[in-house]
Amino acid sequence: MLKDMSEDAGRPSLEARVAALEWEVRQLRAEMIRVGRERNPSASAPAPIVEARLEPAPRSRPSAAPIPEAAPPLSPAAVATPRLDLETLVGRYGMLGLATLLALAAIGTFVSWAIAHGLLGPTVRVAIGLVASVAIAIGGVKLRPRSRSFGDCLLALALAAVHVCAWAAGPSLGLVPAPLALAFSAAASVALGAFALVEADEPLWCVGFGGATVAPFVTSTGQGTAPMLAAYAAAVLVAAGSGLGSRLWSIAGWIFAAGAALFVVVLLGMPASQNAPLLALGLPLVAAGFGVLPFARGEVLRPRLRAMGLLAGIAALRLGFAPLPWMGRVGAAIAIGIAGCAWLLLLELSEGEPAGRPPDGTGDAPEGRAAWMEGAVVPGLFLGALGAALDLDAAPAFGVASVILLASAKRRSEGVRDALAASTWAAAMVATWLTTRTVPTLAVTSLAWASVFLVWLGLWIPSPSWSWTSRISLAIAGLWGLSLVSSRPPYAALPLTTLESAASFAVALAWAAALHAARTDGEISRMCAGIGLGAFAFLWGHLELEQAISPSASSLLLIGYYAVSSVGFVGLGRARRSPHLRRLGLALGLIAAFLALRGAWQLPDAGTRIAAYLVVSVFLLGIAWWYRQPDEEAFPAQTLH
Repeated sequence: MLKDMSEDAGRPSLEARVAALEWEVRQLRAEMIRVGRERNPSASAPAPIVEARLEPAPRSRPSAAPIPEAAPPLSPAAVATPRLDLETLVGRYGMLGLATLLALAAIGTFVSWAIAHGLLGPTVRVAIGLVASVAIAIGGVKLRPRSRSFGDCLLALALAAVHVCAWAAGPSLGLVPAPLALAFSAAASVALGAFALVEADEPLWCVGFGGATVAPFVTSTGQGTAPMLAAYAAAVLVAAGSGLGSRLWSIAGWIFAAGAALFVVVLLGMPASQNAPLLALGLPLVAAGFGVLPFARGEVLRPRLRAMGLLAGIAALRLGFAPLPWMGRVGAAIAIGIAGCAWLLLLELSEGEPAGRPPDGTGDAPEGRAAWMEGAVVPGLFLGALGAALDLDAAPAFGVASVILLASAKRRSEGVRDALAASTWAAAMVATWLTTRTVPTLAVTSLAWASVFLVWLGLWIPSPSWSWTSRISLAIAGLWGLSLVSSRPPYAALPLTTLESAASFAVALAWAAALHAARTDGEISRMCAGIGLGAFAFLWGHLELEQAISPSASSLLLIGYYAVSSVGFVGLGRARRSPHLRRLGLALGLIAAFLALRGAWQLPDAGTRIAAYLVVSVFLLGIAWWYRQPDEEAFPAQTLH
């Protein structure tokens, strides 16, 4: 009796476990069916599996053994496809490749034997190749529902066979005109690409577009012209870009950019007598305006436009360095300017779209990096092409470019606006230098105050680029002005009485204006402007006194200059509670003492040496007295006596 009771107690627990196992099997089966349909939507649903269900005994289940609750669905990681090992790669792809090569070798051997024995003529050979390619394509389409990758390989093989047949029928055997062979080859590639778009198959689309890209080179007789290639490339790129649309296909984006680059590079290498450089300049802009912009949106739009813009900028450089004979330098500059304006229009129409990925693939591109490529790198290529085309006569062109870039920056959002502001600064500085380069002092003054004018523009078009770009041009103008001062004949004029001195004074005023304009900026901006003003003013004073009047007077003036500057920096540091300024003043005092000691050996007049010693000693005593005064913030721990 005890044995029967134990069996009755254990039976409900066994039934509950069987029910739980049945539930888990059903869940796993449903998950496998769902994953299979997601990976192969065209595959038919598998036949239903007959479920075996154990019928429990007709008795009530104890409450201690309830049926398990539904387990959470499996995560995608649990059903992810395992990584392919070497054995699987060799078995799945290596054997397929070897089998294909051996089959082609067998066919080629048969065809060669038949040709050698006069059994196959040229027309029959091409016809057999086309029939074989059609048969391979049909086999690929039939096999795709069961094995998508295997079917795609057969379709790619069929397309390659079509290209070979087109090359044989056209350039090789002359059975049909070469343009007709090209059209047939391109039509097959486009048809495969359209089929890939319908099937949402990215690798197959890449094969189709790649085939359309290489078709003109496969069927080439060496007699093609640049207009023919440009027309074909424009049709292929517009069709491919419109077909891609907004699909997030990273590899396809790279292939699209690579195909456009191939066409542009080949056009740049073709004869200039066929207007190849001009066609290379217009091709990427046509592809961007008619094949990308109307159809792509979201994070794929701007990356594709950037790729086309970079290609157009490179082509513009080629046209700028080697203008077409019938266009001349001015005509080439006009064409480059029109292309640059077209790029700014593309930026206008893509405003508000995300930065996307570079240039459609790996990782997310920071907004700043993408904006600087679009607003600085690409316009910079066009500006460089303008300079190459017009050389030293490019001042009006750069002036017009700066106005157009400024107007475009006014309409852009923050990231692209900063980049276009930097491009505007570059164009304005080059235009200023080209206009005034024949008079160095005027050029220095013009560069300095053009920089300040751009800082004032920042009040109308806010951008941090105006600040740091103006610092660069002010530094360049300051160094140029100091070099003019130092290159004057020694001891030939009084200090601050030459044109070079006037130019340096204008630069100092420009630094002061920049410092005043930076009062509302951040601390770093104000500090940079203050350091620039102080460094320029101090170096300018040194150069003015270094070769003034006579050697004795110059030495005495320099000693006094360093002594006065030392006291001034120490006082300014104490007033502003700045230890850096105080230390700078101490260093200048030591330099003044060193100059005074050196003057004892170089100054011929004893009175001059005595005056030098007294001047330095007085100022050094003043510094020492100043440091002995109490300063609660600078010296909180003690008061020196």
